[in-house]
Amino acid sequence: MVDLIPKAKISSTGLTDALMIGIVKAVEERAMMPFIGNGTVTSGAIKLVAGGAVQSMIGGKMGNIVGSATVIDGIEDVVQGLVVPMLYGKKEGASTSEASW
Repeated sequence: MVDLIPKAKISSTGLTDALMIGIVKAVEERAMMPFIGNGTVTSGAIKLVAGGAVQSMIGGKMGNIVGSATVIDGIEDVVQGLVVPMLYGKKEGASTSEASW
């Protein structure tokens, strides 16, 4: 049976994997920004689903690294979109990806 909702997980087996996840996250965040945005709940939800899908489609260590990076970025976007504005408010005219504290 096909799993329609991919189950993403963060997977790292050491500092090398963590470094690779950080590099992939930095690159994919900037690559996806013009298309789905950054720091919003919507962009976070898209990245969470994409991370799970990428992880299951690619598989193996590379799938874990790319999927983990995308999921981490998605979680960061959700936090930026929900938690940060609740804690610090939102400056007039500022997007949620800008620090307003």
